[in-house]
Amino acid sequence: IYCGMCQEACPVDAIVEGPNFEFSVETREELLYDKEKLLANGDRWEREIARNIALDAPYR
Repeated sequence: IYCGMCQEACPVDAIVEGPNFEFSVETREELLYDKEKLLANGDRWEREIARNIALDAPYR
């Protein structure tokens, strides 16, 4: 589900939706994210996420 309800309910923008919603991997272990992997993923999509937040701001 990619509805955005969790993002709307979060009062401090701790949850944001990114463009990488499709996870296709060959093993289950690749789906496990530790802190380092989460931070690297955030860095990778930071510019796109900031753009999405700015575009969504008038509707919040």
